[in-house]
Amino acid sequence: MRKYKASIFISAVILCIAMLVVSASASTLTLGDADLNGKVEVLDATAVQRHLASIKEITGDQLKNADVDGSNDVNILDATLIQQYIAQIIDKFPAQEENVDPTDKDTINKISENITIHFSNNRKWKTVYAYIYNEETSSANATWPGQQMTDSTVNSYGETVFSLDVDCSKYNRIIFSNGTAQTTDTPLTVANSGYFIQTTLNGKFVVGTYPYGQDKEGNIEYVNLEYSKGYNKQLTIWTPVGYDKNDTEKKYSVLYMTDGQNIFGDKATLSGYEWEVDETILSYMQNGGDGIIVVGIDNSNNKRDSELTPDIGDVVPSYNNGGFKNGTGEAYSDFVVEKVIPYIEQNYNTNSIRGIVGSSSGGIESFYIGMEHMDKFDYIGAISPAFLLYDKATWENYLSKFDFSDASKLPRIYFFNGNCASDALEQELYTNAVAMQGWMEAKGYPSELMTTVVDKDGTHSELFWAVWFPEALAFGLGY
Repeated sequence: MRKYKASIFISAVILCIAMLVVSASASTLTLGDADLNGKVEVLDATAVQRHLASIKEITGDQLKNADVDGSNDVNILDATLIQQYIAQIIDKFPAQEENVDPTDKDTINKISENITIHFSNNRKWKTVYAYIYNEETSSANATWPGQQMTDSTVNSYGETVFSLDVDCSKYNRIIFSNGTAQTTDTPLTVANSGYFIQTTLNGKFVVGTYPYGQDKEGNIEYVNLEYSKGYNKQLTIWTPVGYDKNDTEKKYSVLYMTDGQNIFGDKATLSGYEWEVDETILSYMQNGGDGIIVVGIDNSNNKRDSELTPDIGDVVPSYNNGGFKNGTGEAYSDFVVEKVIPYIEQNYNTNSIRGIVGSSSGGIESFYIGMEHMDKFDYIGAISPAFLLYDKATWENYLSKFDFSDASKLPRIYFFNGNCASDALEQELYTNAVAMQGWMEAKGYPSELMTTVVDKDGTHSELFWAVWFPEALAFGLGY
């Protein structure tokens, strides 16, 4: 190092200038400039990604600049937002936005649909393609097999991870392939982040989903509430990463789900798979969405068929036995509205946004609860619903009692059913599940508030419910 001789006076001046420069630098930090070079560019997003992958840590002012979502934590969303800023998809970062009323339904949960998705190559394909298309318009990002993806990093499992920027407002489906083998048709939504190969079925791969770069899973609590039938029901309550019960200024919407013990753990399910609800919500939050609390209402095993069957008329004769006969779904509905919701809203930091989602018997009951209490729910997910318990005439008679004239007071409804030829139960449910939207439209329910989705490969299991749950959530929230 070269040395210079200088007078005490000159040294003092230099020291003062240095202090002023440091002070000015500290007060003029540039949001997004994670490498502190004075510019917001691709290298800043890379610096955040390398930090999260524990390749090269960023500290001090770098962390302050990198926290562009204003969460007081540097995460993969910050890297995504920096990329969007560079691409001029957004012109300011969330941390620069003025605070909005968290209970205002016109401002909550509205985020950019330009996101970055990630594919973990756990099958070690030599080449990975992403065929991205719109199911309704048939437009695609490229001819089959799609756009060849380039690798961006290696995860902790030693798997190469491929990344791609996508526009969910333009495309809603994706198929990953190596040019020969491929995944089933998979939704592409603002509630998706990471994909990986879960398993194979009938010659195709089925994906699993995860929040890319997120190693925290949130927190689960269990509460027992007295049920009107003389026993207690357990609630499985999941709060996302970042939830702080003492921070009453930050409010969360709530998603209520039937079959609570089947939502978060694959060991609790007959299929060996789980809904991946927490992974989906964390992915949505990474993309800029507000936090969501999930309340699973556990079923009562041998009482499940009865609890989750609404009594809206005569059950179809072939099902009019066991728990389906004289269903007690009204009591279950009252329990959710009169006990569960008040408990959650008294003990957790919630806003006014509520959804209710369930599958199979839980699907028909969730639909029933949402219809009976349209003033309480903003969206409904009826997944592989057991609508077959009642015939068309019974359903039409039931729907006739409602007034659907004011669209502003009606929830959004997502109907889903698989159509796998080898799954007898899903085939049995199919007819009424895909007919319900038409029956409702005939009674005046606005078509734009409903969608019916069919997966030709889908089976009656958590494996496929997990695949499509991100779309059910995204549609419910208005995307």
